[in-house]
Amino acid sequence: MLDIESLFGSDRTKPACRQIYGISGTGKTVFLCESVRKAARSKSFGGKHRFIIFDVKADGYQTLAPPVFDSETAIEKMQNDRVVVVHPDIINAPTFLDEIISHLFEVAGYDSEFSATLIIEECSTFIGSSSGSIPPSIKRMATQGRSKGLTMLLVNQRALTNKWTDSQSQGITMFRLAKPDSKMLYDRWGLNADEIDAKLSQNKFSFAHYDLEDLSVSYYDPIQIPDLRVPIVMPKKSRFTRFFKFLD
Repeated sequence: MLDIESLFGSDRTKPACRQIYGISGTGKTVFLCESVRKAARSKSFGGKHRFIIFDVKADGYQTLAPPVFDSETAIEKMQNDRVVVVHPDIINAPTFLDEIISHLFEVAGYDSEFSATLIIEECSTFIGSSSGSIPPSIKRMATQGRSKGLTMLLVNQRALTNKWTDSQSQGITMFRLAKPDSKMLYDRWGLNADEIDAKLSQNKFSFAHYDLEDLSVSYYDPIQIPDLRVPIVMPKKSRFTRFFKFLD
C-alpha cells in the first residue's frame, strides 16, 4: 500500500503537487476517500493538519463529512474540523478555490504548526493544456506550498496534458486510464501505458505509482474498505431530529 504520509504529507524538500488519474469506475475516488479517512486518524499528521476535498462532481466523499457549498462556510469549518468536503457550483468554483487557497497560505503564514492537504477533483475544470491557462492560485500552491507545509493533489479522469504541472509534481498515481492517453504518457515519460493497464486489469481497483524523481513504477493492491465507514466529521442533528427523539 502506498503510505499515506507520502500521499498526503508535506515534504519541504520535494514538490508540493501530486497527480492522480483514473477513468470512472476504476476505484480512484474510493481509494482517496478511504486514504483520507485513515490519514485523518493517523498520528503522523499534526493536530492542526486539515484535509480539504474540493469536488465539483459532488460525489464520493460524503461519508467523510457533510459537504459545504461555498468557500466562506468551508473556511469557517476548517477552524475545528479535520476534514472539509466542498461541493461548489461550477460557476463559482474558480473563485471559491482561489479563496480557499489564499486562506491556507494566510493561516500557514502565522501558525507554523498548521499544515494542509488540498485535493482538487476534476482538476481539468481549472487547468488547461498550457501553463498560461493555470489559475495563479494553483500555481502558487504548486510552487510555494511546500515551504508552508501545504500539499496539493490534482485528481482527474484523464491524464493532464499540461507539462508545467509535471515539473511541479512529485509523482503520479495511476488507475486504469483512457486509451487515448497511452501515446501522450509514452511521449512524455516513456511509460508503456498499455503494459501498465494490462497489469492493473488483472486485479480490479489496483493501481500503479510513477515516481517522477527516480522514474520508477510500483504496483499496489486495492485499498481495503472498512465494513463501517465512520465519518470523520459527524453531521449535526437538526433541532427537528432532537425534538422527535424527545417525543419518543
